Amino acid sequence: MEQLQLRMSLLVGEVARASASLEDFLRRLMTVLLDSKYGEVAAAGLGANELVDMCTALVKINREVTASQRTECRSMLGMVKPLLGRRNRLVHGVWAPEHVSVEEPLPNGAIASVSKRRSATVHVEITFEEAEELANELSSLGFDIFNWICKSLMWQLRRTQVTEPPSE
Repeated sequence: MEQLQLRMSLLVGEVARASASLEDFLRRLMTVLLDSKYGEVAAAGLGANELVDMCTALVKINREVTASQRTECRSMLGMVKPLLGRRNRLVHGVWAPEHVSVEEPLPNGAIASVSKRRSATVHVEITFEEAEELANELSSLGFDIFNWICKSLMWQLRRTQVTEPPSE
């Protein structure tokens, strides 16, 4: 059981890490789409869903983005929220491996009790393979977003940002 608990913990950590990286790339995307020296401050503290919504609005109106770039960016942004929903079930769920005896092989998954606002607890089964795949999808999407930034709006990425108040 210890081996099973350790594997679950490592996978949850891997998904959380990949999700944090994706969120950082979304923050960078918002900063370059906003194209302001105060972009980092405006993006600071926003959650991933807020960043997706803001980036979707900004990419629609950004005049530096071509129609094909706009379509590509919106397509990537459309993939974020479903992945975050899967991530939330994995990271915020209370995971318990199915009880197995010492003689039995370890299971390849676990059950989570997931509770959302104003709804009953749902029991979700997830395999370790699904968790690994989710971490990979989150990482891959984050790198795709960053690559889009580099090929579409590189000069905005290099803009000096004002993040500290002036010293008095």
